[in-house]
Amino acid sequence: MPSPHPRSINVDYINPFIEATITTFQTMINVVPTREAVVLKGAGSEAYGISGIIGLSGEANGAVVLTFPEAVAIAVVGRLAGEDFPAITSQVVNGVGELAGIIAGDAKNRLVQKGYKFELGQPKIVTGRSHISAQSSAIPCIVVSFTCELGRFCLEISLKKPL
Repeated sequence: MPSPHPRSINVDYINPFIEATITTFQTMINVVPTREAVVLKGAGSEAYGISGIIGLSGEANGAVVLTFPEAVAIAVVGRLAGEDFPAITSQVVNGVGELAGIIAGDAKNRLVQKGYKFELGQPKIVTGRSHISAQSSAIPCIVVSFTCELGRFCLEISLKKPL
């Protein structure tokens, strides 16, 4: 099945997540993330160590995935919590889920201000070296890569209007 055309993706849905990610990292982690690229996810996408997944429904259905290499997740959550973690711990896992929830909640508020209606699911966490998050091939997935002083991470946004 061919990939959805990037123009079929509503940027009104995407930009609030980018803005929410930048704001969250600036205010809660005290780092300034720089957006590197925005691409349509395809084969050969990067593998990561820990991901926070938030399901969305309403105006459009899909998910948002905040995904980090293990070392970056440890550094980011350590900065958020104000402590050092030697490895992926339950606190790091919970911290990634919390960050995903904060970003999704902020983006939802931004979307509501534009007149859209969304509901958020509870964060789900996936851990394990070199996992690749996979979304439905019927829903286009935009990958927004960021870099900051703590490392590189991505936000994957896959939303589609219900038929």
